[in-house]
Amino acid sequence: MFERTLQDLIRGLRAHKASSKAQEDGFISEAMGEIRDELRGKDMALKAEAVLKMCYLMMLYPIPPPPGFAFHVVEVMSSPRYHLKQLGYLAAPMAFSGDTEEVVLTVNGIKKDLMSPHIPLPPLPLTALPHLLSLSPSLSTTLHPDLLHLLTHSSPRIRKRAVLCLLPCWEAFPEGLREGFPRLRERLQDDDQGVVGATVGVVMELARRQGGKNYLPLAPELFGILTGSSNNWMLIKVVKLFAILTPLEPRLVRKLLPPITSLISNTSAISLLYECVRTCIVGGMLDPDRAEGEALARVCVEKLGGYLRDEGGDQNLRYIALLAMVKIIPTHPQMVAEYQEEVMQSLDDPDVSIRMRALELVTSMVDRDNLQNIVDQLLTHLAPTESNTSNLPSAVASLQAIANQLAPDGSKDPVTTSTSVSLSPAYRLLLTQRLLSIISHDTYVNVSDFEWVISVLVDVAYVSHVDVGVEIRRLVLDIIGRVKSVRTYAVGVLEKVLGDEDLRERGRDGTGEDGLVEAAVWVCGEYASELSSPLSAISSILSPTLHLSSPSLITLSLHAVAKVFAHHTATVSSRWTAEQHEETKNLVASIKKGLTPFLTSLDIEVQERAVEISQLISFVEADLAHHTPPKRVVKNGGSEDIPELQGGFESAVDEKDNVNPLYPKSLFLFQPLFTSHELNAVAFKAQEAVRLPDGLDLDVDIVSGGGFDADLELDGEDGDHSEAEKEVLDLGEGGGKGMEELRRVLREQEKKGKKKGKGKKAEGEVGSTEDREEKERRRAARKAKHKDDPYYLYDKRDEDLEDVDDIPIVKLDDAELAGGETGGSSSKPKTKSKMKSKSKKKAPPPEFDRTGELPEGAAVPRSTTTPAPALSRTTSGLAGVDLIASNPVSTRGSSSRFEEYKLDENDAGEQRVMRDHNAEADVPVSASQEIEVVKVKRKKKGEKKKKETALEG
Repeated sequence: MFERTLQDLIRGLRAHKASSKAQEDGFISEAMGEIRDELRGKDMALKAEAVLKMCYLMMLYPIPPPPGFAFHVVEVMSSPRYHLKQLGYLAAPMAFSGDTEEVVLTVNGIKKDLMSPHIPLPPLPLTALPHLLSLSPSLSTTLHPDLLHLLTHSSPRIRKRAVLCLLPCWEAFPEGLREGFPRLRERLQDDDQGVVGATVGVVMELARRQGGKNYLPLAPELFGILTGSSNNWMLIKVVKLFAILTPLEPRLVRKLLPPITSLISNTSAISLLYECVRTCIVGGMLDPDRAEGEALARVCVEKLGGYLRDEGGDQNLRYIALLAMVKIIPTHPQMVAEYQEEVMQSLDDPDVSIRMRALELVTSMVDRDNLQNIVDQLLTHLAPTESNTSNLPSAVASLQAIANQLAPDGSKDPVTTSTSVSLSPAYRLLLTQRLLSIISHDTYVNVSDFEWVISVLVDVAYVSHVDVGVEIRRLVLDIIGRVKSVRTYAVGVLEKVLGDEDLRERGRDGTGEDGLVEAAVWVCGEYASELSSPLSAISSILSPTLHLSSPSLITLSLHAVAKVFAHHTATVSSRWTAEQHEETKNLVASIKKGLTPFLTSLDIEVQERAVEISQLISFVEADLAHHTPPKRVVKNGGSEDIPELQGGFESAVDEKDNVNPLYPKSLFLFQPLFTSHELNAVAFKAQEAVRLPDGLDLDVDIVSGGGFDADLELDGEDGDHSEAEKEVLDLGEGGGKGMEELRRVLREQEKKGKKKGKGKKAEGEVGSTEDREEKERRRAARKAKHKDDPYYLYDKRDEDLEDVDDIPIVKLDDAELAGGETGGSSSKPKTKSKMKSKSKKKAPPPEFDRTGELPEGAAVPRSTTTPAPALSRTTSGLAGVDLIASNPVSTRGSSSRFEEYKLDENDAGEQRVMRDHNAEADVPVSASQEIEVVKVKRKKKGEKKKKETALEG
């Protein structure tokens, strides 16, 4: 039979690539048939070749292996020939899975190969073991002692592979870490740097998964590698390990500062420099409170700044420099701010990743002094160039342009690539979101000019062309609600926005402009008193294309029209003339015409608003139709110089007619609906600050029995009321004590209302007619109510005080109080020169409501931030192994863990100082409590031995 080798199979697959799919599938089916026949054969070499071809097909196509394929692989693995055994171990990771039972058949063969005296043989199973150990915990348990034995093999290559196999072995068998940790620690001092590098990698991965508590005792060995190794990749791993250990042991910082500073100053590897900077930040080495913190931060920033200023340098270096500066800026923002120009230039870089890091850094660099400069520069990136103002490309077009630039035969023009990235919708969306977050950071803490902020938000809505309308609307409404001084300017700007039909049309495409239009509609309606032309505003709001807008915008527009109409009619009523009468009639007719398309809208909210406002407008229209407009007064002789001829008989008639106003009363129908309360910004967690009334129990009926109790007896107090009062105010009878109390209060209010209408004489007699006993009863009830209230200050002299209702209410001015506290009239005014110098130094912050409105009597919340929850680590598996709490098994006969930290007399001096417990207390290799416990145990063992010897004697 013709035997097809792997090379023949590859040639056949390549030859059928250009043919049809059916021909290619036919060739693969034919090859699979040959492979099945070869696997069933007796020839081991032919079977190994079939295993290799099957693995190749499984890598290229989603082809399931033939039945019994794993067993055939086990046969090849057990072959006595080296090259066949190598093919078997190569195919084992692909043939075995979690539910493969044939794994148990490989245990004896793997143990035999691992313990083979021939040096080329153990690396074969070590190549496949990382995958096999993760499949079977029993295999890991069985092979764990053999792997520990190979850690002391004479071949460095075998020791290195054995170290790498320990990590998947301990993942499947976590308890093996306790036994193998001392052996792993010994490999940190191996003569071969490859073995040391593999050990550091395993320790770093273990520390990343478990936390660094278990690996603090390794600090001496790691410090020796940090000071003695010249391999950058190994140094990166060691520095990352110290980044995990230093937060757990702050005394490591003092020992690490010299070598870390030396690496930062001398290394040319940017990746190592970044890890050093990160370790300095995480470990607190750049803390401003430390004496060397400022100097070390200056060295780091200058080193990173050099990579930013190198225009022709590597893009990777610039990216890492920006990434490291993001880590430094929280503690040393002034140093990073010196490179603001270089960071802003990185926003024009063709590389998108560099732009993202530069944008993140710019966001962190903002303060009160450079806010406007940074925002203006970011706006220039959003504003399209003149050649591209008509059509911005879609996401597909942008990606295609970038792909063309990355093509091997494409012309990689940096300017073209930068422009393509700037026009990408994803980049523009991120840039716009960062710009808005810069402005609103910490409730506008960096803003000094809110009129500028309003203009920036309008510009962003016009030039961003991304969907940020919701955020723009929120910021506009929040600023206008908090800053009262900016409302006039904002209404003037947004009034012009209402008349821009192009902006409305773009907003209907979902590019974010509709958010600005909604904000403009609401602001112009709520603050209609600031409008320059209410009639033109109503015309702009009720645009002919309003029916094409979203239901939310239509609802806001209808409500805003009613607000503007309410303010306009109330204003013109004070100067009502025949011309105003006709103008108002025309305005009402135009509003009704604009509301007509929405009376039958499918959206229930739009339809409800339109019908309600239309009915109110119809009432005003009817009133205007029946109202007689005032006659125009013609002055005698037409001369304004003679007072006796002005007015005449008509003027005398108007002065006498004071009962009926000249304007229709329905003009004031709308205004009370919208001006009852001022809308203010609501404070954070204001709802939680609402205090529950004392004695409130929502589970108890307010009126017992629903007010209908058959056994209820009326109180005798009802007889005190006169028959005249019952005739005037009939409140019914029955309902319980609560209803009787309600009737009594209503009758008292009715009495007071009648007495108030009798003039000044009645006002003077109110105090004398009220019963003294009633006052005492109310005072006693009030004292009993606040008896158990810890927040109520009770005064024993309360009995001699007057009634609370008679205490006058005086409005206190905060400015006067502040002036009184600073010294009142005795304080001397400052000189003009001092005032001028202060104003030049720093402008006063704008006045705005930063906290927001809280419920009456509620206090401002002290903190709006909640502590971040601690990172919870899983306590099962490898992460649950605690090497500190339990004593590890010593493999060299050491009686305790304390003895493991001692060194032989032949060790190096610095390493000896680091590991000796009698050395400096800066870098502990173990916790002091643990050392004390171990010493106590050893002491107790010694005392026990003395007692035994004494008894024997």
